[in-house]
Amino acid sequence: MASALVAASPPAPPPKDDDVPAEVSLIDLLYDKCAQAPEGTVFFQRELSNMQVANTMTELTSLLQELCDRHLMKLMTFDNEPCWKLRSKTEAEKMRRLTPDERLLYHHIDQVQSEGIWSKALRARTNVTQQVLTKCLKSLESKDLVKSVMSVKFPNRKMYLLKHLRPSEDIAGGPWQSDGEFDSGLIAIISGLVAQHVEQETCIRVPGNWNNYVPEDRTAAIAQKKAQVQAVPDIEDVLPTKSFRPPKSGNTSRLVHRHKPKYPTAASISTWITDKQVLRDKEVREDDMEQLLEMMVLDGRLEKISGNNYRTTLTTTDEPVFNGFVDAPCGTCPVFDLCGDEGDICARTCVYFDEWLGSEE
Repeated sequence: MASALVAASPPAPPPKDDDVPAEVSLIDLLYDKCAQAPEGTVFFQRELSNMQVANTMTELTSLLQELCDRHLMKLMTFDNEPCWKLRSKTEAEKMRRLTPDERLLYHHIDQVQSEGIWSKALRARTNVTQQVLTKCLKSLESKDLVKSVMSVKFPNRKMYLLKHLRPSEDIAGGPWQSDGEFDSGLIAIISGLVAQHVEQETCIRVPGNWNNYVPEDRTAAIAQKKAQVQAVPDIEDVLPTKSFRPPKSGNTSRLVHRHKPKYPTAASISTWITDKQVLRDKEVREDDMEQLLEMMVLDGRLEKISGNNYRTTLTTTDEPVFNGFVDAPCGTCPVFDLCGDEGDICARTCVYFDEWLGSEE
């Protein structure tokens, strides 16, 4: 009899999935799909609908509202269109632990992003007392959600922005500034790299005796040539008291400008600096690089030519350069092709040599 009653009883209903509402799993599913996108991605309603997590727009709106309430998403607007940005679970956990006043201040600091907000302006927007403002800002800084920086544009103002953001140029200054002042060490390193790059692009290094003729002065060179033309038996008789100095040998070298260089510009150098990743946490724009290049021009390390092009400035050396072919009249002689060892046109009868040597014949 008992067995018949047991057999007649209806079967027990299947157990639910740990009694977890389906809505919670949909929230997690939507968050996980958004987390697959690159960090900082902004999601619009059509993109979230295409993820096919929610069946209706009403359900999607409900899921988004729940994510915002849990601080896992941030609601924003772009061109008057609503959009959402994902927060990490660690950041969301910190947000949930904030007091209402701290959350209000965080919201206004988050709105200004890298531009930062002055503490006085923050108090005016939130309408909190100075005591509450100071206490909440210290709490936000201790929780690594907010940081304070001094403004370069307004040195007496302390600006607040989110911890992970880099302050704008109006606050922190350009790439050549650190803590509101010009970083002389950084400028020296970057200017050295720039000078080396410009030198490689616009100059070549040649041996010190590249023209194989380095006299003490031009007077001695003219005297030697005059002795050869006039067939003086002993050259020492016509040379000045200052003797010749033979060309130096060895590894001495010097710079000369290239014939047709590709002159660097502020834009090309800033791109080169960026590609080299010399300044990983700073952005070097064309205007910033032009500022550095103009400073190097004033220092005499570079010279500006033909607009925005730059090249290395060749410094004077103790070793004078003499090019006999250019200085001598042969280099520009109109009848050079007709000149020979003997005949009507030769070195002995050359009228240009008379003028160059200062001789009467």
